[in-house]
Amino acid sequence: MLDLNSLADFSPNSQSAAGHSTDLEQRLGLYQVFLKLYEHHRELLDEIIELENTDNRNRLRGVWQYVQAVINGDQVYLTTNLLQDQTQIVTQSENLWVIGRDRKASLPIPDKRLSRRHAIVQYVADKGFFLMDLDSTNGTFVNNEPVRRPVLLKDGDRIRLGSLSFIFFLCESSRCAEPIPLSVLSSVKLVSPILETRQLEESPAMGAIELSLKAKQSDWDAPLQGGEKETSMFLKPTTRQQNEAPEPKHPQLSPSQQADILDRFLNR
Repeated sequence: MLDLNSLADFSPNSQSAAGHSTDLEQRLGLYQVFLKLYEHHRELLDEIIELENTDNRNRLRGVWQYVQAVINGDQVYLTTNLLQDQTQIVTQSENLWVIGRDRKASLPIPDKRLSRRHAIVQYVADKGFFLMDLDSTNGTFVNNEPVRRPVLLKDGDRIRLGSLSFIFFLCESSRCAEPIPLSVLSSVKLVSPILETRQLEESPAMGAIELSLKAKQSDWDAPLQGGEKETSMFLKPTTRQQNEAPEPKHPQLSPSQQADILDRFLNR
């Protein structure tokens, strides 16, 4: 274990009087501390560097690891992207989620610094979600504080299990958004069936009129019934007589002729 007393001689405060150490002296003091770590506790320094590089890789990829606990009525579940970098919903009948290297764990994560059963998240009705350490080798931390007994998790807590770090989110409430106005729906072409349904629901009178007009449309070639008048025949579309001469067609111009006409027009 690292002896803090052995590092006291290399701390920045010991280089000069308190409050008068220069920036250069502080840098030299930190450098000597890392030299001491490298000489006597190299494996600890390697772990610190690897943890820092892991966090940097996640930041560069734009991926922040998280676990979100959701309470939706009688349903309780976790949503996380810790499993193969894919967002998944994980339900558990007893509301107990084990995190560890074990493939049968609720959240199985192949990390060599995780114990087989490293920690557990438990939901207690009317109280919330608790995190407990299962006597892991590398420990469990919440906001850099070691977990020695069940800790009630809060929205935004930072959790570290060995070298695995993630943010905990808590969702306890839900809301139903207001309906989209027709003025907005009319500008979205992909939801035209929704728009038509909404228009008929909000304008039942217009819908009834349209249906009645469709029902009253008569077939022009159907024989007239007893009560109908001949006035409808005036609206019958005219058909071309068989002996009527066809309309003259305009001569088609070749591409070269069209280009010649355009050139003349532009020259003018």
